[in-house]
Amino acid sequence: MGDYTKLSINDASEILEIYALGPASELKSLSLGISNSNYLVVSNDSKYLLKVSNDKGQGDLEKEQDILMLLHNENFELSLTPFTTIENKTVYTWKDFFGVLYPFVEGIAPGPCDQTCFEIGRGLARLHKVKVDETKVRAHNEVGFGGVEIAEYIKTDRCPEDFKEIVEYFFPESLDAFNALTLEKGIIHGDLYYDNTLFDANHLAVILDFEQAGYGEYLFDLGISISGTCLEKDRINKNLINSYLKGYEEIRPLCSIEKENLNSAIVLGLLSISRWRIKRFKEGKLNPLMSDSYKELLNKAKLFWDDRN
Repeated sequence: MGDYTKLSINDASEILEIYALGPASELKSLSLGISNSNYLVVSNDSKYLLKVSNDKGQGDLEKEQDILMLLHNENFELSLTPFTTIENKTVYTWKDFFGVLYPFVEGIAPGPCDQTCFEIGRGLARLHKVKVDETKVRAHNEVGFGGVEIAEYIKTDRCPEDFKEIVEYFFPESLDAFNALTLEKGIIHGDLYYDNTLFDANHLAVILDFEQAGYGEYLFDLGISISGTCLEKDRINKNLINSYLKGYEEIRPLCSIEKENLNSAIVLGLLSISRWRIKRFKEGKLNPLMSDSYKELLNKAKLFWDDRN
């Protein structure tokens, strides 16, 4: 994955010209990402992360960059800031393609452990502390699936039966009670698994891939992140959750409602990413080999739910 669009070094040089950069002296494909082709490009001793979008629309990509520019203006240091083209655009267009150019950040993709969870917890809390005007960013439900969207989805004919059954297993009286909670909102990442981060010297250096970001509920975002970060042998681990929350609450303490509904938020996080996989791989056929990959998230959610209950 990560190399759906095959670029040559000449292609990369033409894209860099859009930014008045270049020419490219080195091009390396990166095995990162699901919805993008990713490359390391070197030019004049500077390194760049070049992305070509393979899945999302150009409008969605532009709104994602709007969020990153807003975070940059608010001095949030854990996200990448896109370069702007000579036409002052954050998204380039080249031939039949479009994408983004970022500074290349050195770092190591971490594995799940107490330090990883602690650092990512602090990082997400720092994101949640950024105050923004709701009208300045897209709503998360434009690109992701929260409790309301999942409740609506299980009523449709296209919903897989196993997905519907597991939602009803977790929420036998429907999702209405969770969806009715009054929860604090702001910018959320929407997909902060540990593999969407880079570390330097055991500390979080950068949070990657804001394609699911938008204005949404912090608790929901926390549930997503815990569900894909606090893992041991591919199962959600209670001790790692505690390390994660220790880091998170150093920056933003949880209120009582958030604490009481955290377990529900964690399984909802797994359901959300499972629904995302259904849309991309089962309905959209982005990668037919992954059409049933949503099932592993359903199983992970059930194991966690049964262990905690």
